[in-house]
Amino acid sequence: MASVVASHPHIFVKHGFLGLYSKVYYRPTLAEVDCIRNYYTVSSGNAIHQFLLKFQNDPSCAEHTHLKLDFDPNGNYCMELCVARDGSFCAVQLFRYGELEYVPVTEVKIYEGREAELLSSVLRPQHKVAS
Repeated sequence: MASVVASHPHIFVKHGFLGLYSKVYYRPTLAEVDCIRNYYTVSSGNAIHQFLLKFQNDPSCAEHTHLKLDFDPNGNYCMELCVARDGSFCAVQLFRYGELEYVPVTEVKIYEGREAELLSSVLRPQHKVAS
């Protein structure tokens, strides 16, 4: 997912001293982008997948959607989320554990503007920033 997000025309990556750290920014608003990876139970993963499919066809569904997500460090689902701190950019990809590794369930989906705000309002409140 990192290569897809980094190659987006509205994203720039700033490398720190001797390349020891990097920060990602959404160019139009200069907001820093947080990258989050969390693991979920089967029921939560299925709920996320259904929500993402519904959101793709009707972004306004996020206005009245509340997902109760159960974290599990050994969960069957993994969601990677890159969100601008001001909510104006959001990239998401969902994976499921199978064949001894996490395989993509969805492609990397990138949203900007109002759609990004709606998506991050549903998915982000339950997340912690990955270290």
